[in-house]
Amino acid sequence: MSQILSEFDVVIIGGGIGGLTLSLKLAQANIKVLVIEKEKQPGKIYKGELLQPKSLEGFQEMGISDMVVNESLSLPVIHTYEMKEKKDGSLEEGLYIPLEYERLHSQFPEARMIPHEKLKKLVLDQARKYDSFHYWNPATFEGFTEMDEKNEQFNKANVQFENEVIEVEAKFFVGAEGRSSLMRKAMNQHVITTQYNHQFLTVTFPRPENFTEARMYASHKSFIGLFPLPDNQVRSVMLIKPGEYKQMKKQGLESFYEPFERFEPALKDGVRAIESWKQIQLMIPIRHNINRYVKGNAAIIGDAAHTVHPMAGEGMNLAIQDAIVLGELYVWMFRENQLNPKHLKYYEKVRKKRSDRLSRLSHMSAIAYAWPYKWYQKGRMFALKRLERHPILHYKHMLNISGVGWWPYNLLDGFRFLGPRNAYVNNWFTQKKRSVIFDKKDDYPWLK
Repeated sequence: MSQILSEFDVVIIGGGIGGLTLSLKLAQANIKVLVIEKEKQPGKIYKGELLQPKSLEGFQEMGISDMVVNESLSLPVIHTYEMKEKKDGSLEEGLYIPLEYERLHSQFPEARMIPHEKLKKLVLDQARKYDSFHYWNPATFEGFTEMDEKNEQFNKANVQFENEVIEVEAKFFVGAEGRSSLMRKAMNQHVITTQYNHQFLTVTFPRPENFTEARMYASHKSFIGLFPLPDNQVRSVMLIKPGEYKQMKKQGLESFYEPFERFEPALKDGVRAIESWKQIQLMIPIRHNINRYVKGNAAIIGDAAHTVHPMAGEGMNLAIQDAIVLGELYVWMFRENQLNPKHLKYYEKVRKKRSDRLSRLSHMSAIAYAWPYKWYQKGRMFALKRLERHPILHYKHMLNISGVGWWPYNLLDGFRFLGPRNAYVNNWFTQKKRSVIFDKKDDYPWLK
């Protein structure tokens, strides 16, 4: 093996959707960027497929939203059902709640479903159109070789690529390598982890052509989520208790088919197209957060910085939104020749607060389905009914999960839960809805 030196403006470790989105943003601004990705083939681990409105708005800024829309399926409403399970196993609808993105003031008042690898390929193909984009795959990041501890600067690193060890020099390094981030370790960041009392099984299978709406079914002891994909496919998630996966495998695939057929009979033929447990992935949800996203000239994005419970569909979106904010900051820094790493604190200031909020929101969504008791379901049904019937509560929830703004929850919401649905001034609500939407000053505060 030989050792040579390559110089870049920004080196990104990890070629997932976060790293690729950031690289495209930089390449569009003629910033010399290198993406280091070790996996030659797509991994089998499930990655997010639901795009929230804020991510779609970011893709619009980058000029690729039309392509994303063409390859995805619109979900303007998430249909939520609470089902009563009788002793004989039959089901009866106890409550129906539509969670409506259409209430939002956004250019994209909807979520959209797109296969994860298709989205990655779309972004990668666009990035490859630019001479300033460089993509090494498969390549392995082997660690930093030159660091200035006093100024917290990472200057050079070794990368193994095409049977050579290449010493890479860059003005800035970004860790986008997921949960086990080497960059996070190099930054000496301690991870605070939360684990849960449940797990998920997830798989994609065929759906009828007319099954085009997202549906979530819950009883006091079961939860199933169904999210249609393009090309007549549906992504499914099933909540199970730890250890239940082994029991189900012993019982055979009928134990997996049966809940889907009970809750959504229209999917019977599709779910039975699954012929092996190898097609079904076990997901063990965890949540972790760290104190710093930036150290010197290094930054981390996506799961390297924050892993959230998948219940609210935020993981992939947080990575995309991290990348867009950090990318916009780098573009400004290079354009204005403001290359002092201190400016990276803008990224941390914007994204850490938002990520922490959505992490807590996803955590609370998980807690809502955590315990298999009838009294627990009754409490959840009460909360859902109140959330749906009060326009302010409904708008707050959809706004906050969408990413397009933030309206904090407060003590007054308790009165809204318990009081009449029309106990507010409509003109005030109309103005407030617009004032809590993030604008350019909120997203990019360094742009004076």
